[in-house]
Amino acid sequence: MSMCSNAVLQAAAVIAKTTQTLVGVVIPCEGYDFLTLFFTYTKGDETGLILTPIYLAKPDGTVEYPATEWSAAVGAKTGTTATYTFAATTTRHITFDVRGVSAMKFTQGGSNNDGTPTGTLAASYTLKKG
Repeated sequence: MSMCSNAVLQAAAVIAKTTQTLVGVVIPCEGYDFLTLFFTYTKGDETGLILTPIYLAKPDGTVEYPATEWSAAVGAKTGTTATYTFAATTTRHITFDVRGVSAMKFTQGGSNNDGTPTGTLAASYTLKKG
């Protein structure tokens, strides 16, 4: 039997212009296998939205490990911080493997230093065991 937990992470709120800002709260993940983030971005006067997932080694958020995308060239692997960029209104979901992770958080901010952000981001999540 699988165990599931659902919660609203953030009601629709105007995005930040240039600084990556916490979306809602830190999500405790211990005892779960997967976290699915559901979100709706409504584009405003900004160029777009950058969403960044961050794994936490401690539930208090003191040790952060940004999700990493790996690329290989000539046998060398290079890691860069994983981000999700959206330039238009969208409704999406992204699932993360959180086995062995204490907690997770997400940050959001404008994708360019332009305009006055009027776009909004609403998010919720589901944690699942098994």
